[in-house]
Amino acid sequence: MAKKTSANYLEKLESGIESNQSKVSLVLGALIVLVIGVLIFNYFNRSKSDLGPAQQTSQETQQDVSPDQLPGKYTVKEGDTLFVIAEKYYTDGEKFSEIAIANNLTNADQIATGQVIELPKLTVQEPLGTGGGNTTIWGEKIDGNTYTVVDGDWLSTIAGRAYGDIMAFDKIAKANNISNPDIIEPGTVLNLPR
Repeated sequence: MAKKTSANYLEKLESGIESNQSKVSLVLGALIVLVIGVLIFNYFNRSKSDLGPAQQTSQETQQDVSPDQLPGKYTVKEGDTLFVIAEKYYTDGEKFSEIAIANNLTNADQIATGQVIELPKLTVQEPLGTGGGNTTIWGEKIDGNTYTVVDGDWLSTIAGRAYGDIMAFDKIAKANNISNPDIIEPGTVLNLPR
């Protein structure tokens, strides 16, 4: 009789285990179906703003001005520098300072991906002394060998007005023993080497 009782007990135990396994399988199956359903729902109902960068490039390029339509706006891309942007839009990377000036950037090396910047239209200037107009994109042309600094002047803009090249500011700084080209006082008379 002890054998019969233990056999009944084992049968009941096996039957209970099989019942629990089928319940667990049923719950797991339902969870898998639910997860797949949520993934499919989310896939078909995602918005365009959730698209990855590769699918958004056409939206970004629509905002960028073309080189022949300047002035306009440009969205900075990964890997861009002002030099690279100036090379693309003006075919002269050295014109990066014009972009920095147009955007009031104190540090031309600090631009961020996604930042929208203004790209000015640069006028083509005649070389100095050719009898062209009396203005430059930086202000009235300076023809003399000296210049008196006024409020708001920068050595770079003075160089642009005097030589047609804002990067020539160091020539003025050296000729006038200016140790810090960022500091010039109104009323100072500068020698402009020719």
